[in-house]
Amino acid sequence: MTYTRTPTLASPVTLMDAKHHLRVMHDDEDLLIQRYILAAAREIEAYCEIALTRQTISLTVLAEGGDIIPLPVGPLAPDAEVTANGTPLVNSIMPGRWPVLILPETMTGPIALTYEAGFADTSASVPDDLQLAIMEQAAFAYDNRGSVDVRPGLVPAAARICARYRRVRA
Repeated sequence: MTYTRTPTLASPVTLMDAKHHLRVMHDDEDLLIQRYILAAAREIEAYCEIALTRQTISLTVLAEGGDIIPLPVGPLAPDAEVTANGTPLVNSIMPGRWPVLILPETMTGPIALTYEAGFADTSASVPDDLQLAIMEQAAFAYDNRGSVDVRPGLVPAAARICARYRRVRA
């Protein structure tokens, strides 16, 4: 299933928290550190198939009325509205970390779905362990910037945390 994300610019970790974690006391590299935070967050979101801060998720599915469709990115944002072909769906969602949509019987064919996912709008709503994973990943990138010997992927500390949030597929 392919989908697109339209993220907000809200940071899942505050710059101050990241600078404390990195032990950076000056302001000269604030923009660079913020970029590492966002890059680490996007890597973790892709690995776990989650949204840390509010994002709009759009996808098209070929479905029959009554189909049960697992939404690809969780959790469903607080007060999120799910639309199918522009029509809001009410009482058709089973929320949770991995929300599920039950299509109304009248909807068939290609259906454009849009919904908002994410823990909320600010870093205060992102679970502490995921914030730590982001800071560990950002610290690794910051400490190894410019190195050609570094292998891509999550650092072990971030991978252990993310494993608890990753969806298991049958």
